[in-house]
Formats: sequence, C-alpha cells, structure tokens
Amino acid sequence: MDYIFIDKTIKTSIYKQIASCISQAIESGRLTYNDRLPTEKEICDVFDVSQTAVKMAYQQLINQEQIKRVKGRGTFVTNRHVYHQEFSNLYAFEKNPNLYQVTDLLFDCVDDAYIIQRMLKLERHESFYVIQRVVKQNNLPVVYQSIYLPEHMYPQFKKKYQKGIGVLTLISDVYQKEIVQIQNTYSPIKASSSEAQLLNILPNEAIYLIRSLFIGANQNIIGYVVNYFPGEFTEFEVTVHARP
Repeated sequence: MDYIFIDKTIKTSIYKQIASCISQAIESGRLTYNDRLPTEKEICDVFDVSQTAVKMAYQQLINQEQIKRVKGRGTFVTNRHVYHQEFSNLYAFEKNPNLYQVTDLLFDCVDDAYIIQRMLKLERHESFYVIQRVVKQNNLPVVYQSIYLPEHMYPQFKKKYQKGIGVLTLISDVYQKEIVQIQNTYSPIKASSSEAQLLNILPNEAIYLIRSLFIGANQNIIGYVVNYFPGEFTEFEVTVHARP
C-alpha cells in the first residue's frame, strides 16, 4: 500500500487523502482492474487512523465506481470500460480493429465433439475447425470466443488461416459466403475458473453466454460461435419494433 500517503499536519480530512491517493494510483495505472486493495484494518494499523475514515474513503470510491466490495473476498479495483452494443449487431467490434485487439489462443481441426457436430449439422465422422480467441480493448477482455467452422465448407483453411481475422470477414470476404441470417441465443451464467481467468473477472461472476448460428444459402449452417461476455462490463441494447 505504498501508493497511500497521509499527511496529518494539513487540514484536508484523512478520508479524502486516502481516497485521493487510491484514485490517483488507479488513474496512473499503478493499480489496475481486479487489484485487491488493503483491508480497512490494514490501513488503520499502518497509518494509525480511524476505521471510520477508511470506511468513508472506500465508500467515496465505490460511489465513483472506481472500486467494489466482494463479500467474503475483499475490495477490488473496478475501473473498466463497459462494452455497449446493439444485440442485433453483436460483432460490431470486428469492424473496429483499431479499437480492439484479437489474441488467438487455439487453432485445431476436430472430429469428435458430438454437440458441436450437431450444431453444425455434421455427421459423426465429419471434421470442423475450431478457433478460440480473446478480444480486448485497452488490454482488458471484451469477449472470449470459440468459433466453429465445418471443414468441408472451408477448403484449404489450414493454409489460409491468419490470426486475428474476424469471423464475419472470414466467412464473407475470404470465402465469399453470403450470411443470410445470424441466430443469437442468450443465457446468463456464472463464470467457471477458466472463463474468469480469460475474461479477467472473478470466478462465479455473472457472464453472458451468447451462441450464434451463421446461416447461409439453402439454410446451410456455415458457422457457429460461442461468445462469453463479462456481465458487469457488457450492456446490450435491444430495439423492439411495434407492428402497425
């Protein structure tokens, strides 16, 4: 907690000094998202200040949405960009490569995952490609994706595969396939430990699980994507059109 400095000889109240020091540490990058802050008792013991002052400082930072309390775990930095997008335009981040950074984690060809084969309407012996990736903004994850593509629809994909290409670009531009429709289904779930690590959140925090079926000509399934968005830092806008 060497980012906290308290001067008891000045008129500025103790709680404002504590809050200011922590706020400056967050703004400068000294403290980053999910960093754990010291307990109230730890600050009281080190600086010989009242617990009331520390409580007031933490409450001010909570009100400013710079920190959050997690019951049974502690107090954490929470200054993080909220991804706001229309639900119907789920993949808008692919159109802004200057704002979002894509990190591919896995590329493979698989033929033994029944659930994915069923979603892609494949036979049990048919293979599909899988790409796992994390999309970030300002080095913080926006979404964790698993992309599944039927092998027979993407010839020579092993040779054409390039890291970081968005699924819309891959399907529409690289392979010239028309996307007739994207069917999205939404489920709120709790993050597993692996999902939490990839999304830089805490285990069991809420995440949005959104599955997308990419439908081409003749109702062929040309792709399937599973998206995990951190719930606290994602806002989807839904537009409802009333019938005349």
